[in-house]
Amino acid sequence: MERRAAFAFLITVIAGTRVATAEGERTPMLGGALTYTDAPDRQTELVGGELEVAWWLGRLGLAAEASASRAIADDRVRNLAVAGSVRVLVADWLWPALFERRDVEVGIELQLIAERTWWRRDDSADAIGLGVAFRMRGGSDWEFSQLLAESRLFVHVMKPRDEVSDVLARTSDAMARSSDRGLTVIVGLGAAFGVGTPRYLERFRLKSLDWPR
Repeated sequence: MERRAAFAFLITVIAGTRVATAEGERTPMLGGALTYTDAPDRQTELVGGELEVAWWLGRLGLAAEASASRAIADDRVRNLAVAGSVRVLVADWLWPALFERRDVEVGIELQLIAERTWWRRDDSADAIGLGVAFRMRGGSDWEFSQLLAESRLFVHVMKPRDEVSDVLARTSDAMARSSDRGLTVIVGLGAAFGVGTPRYLERFRLKSLDWPR
């Protein structure tokens, strides 16, 4: 019953908001970000970078990500990760720009993420988690340009999957490794770029009648 209620609530949120402006994208959105990670299972904090590509169809999106990080306290501790995510644009609205007489689009995304991380060749881990992203999007000033530019702030909360076998779980060492694993929090700040349809880009361009305002 609880699952049905949650599903019905999600459908209501999606249907209750206006038509997704993500339909105005003509190409995938290519982006990058600086990231900070708190990894309690490694007892360390990491900083790094991430590259991603996202395809949108209406309010639903698919994304692929790749990232690299290193520990703040010990640069010998590093990792590489790849991830895939399903995204839902749950809300979006226009907001006046801070320094210009135009509007920008503010949006909120919810994400379901699956990730694989390599610490060393023989030390890797899988994780699943949830994410939320706040994005602010605008278009080019030039009349014939179809460039979309987007600023993003996101938070991911990941839970490692416990893949220790029944045989290994009987040893104290395996149980200690399993018990040390906790939630990993990833915070990122970045930008993304793509190409939009002319009709979609019109909402971001400064018009001559807007100057008196």
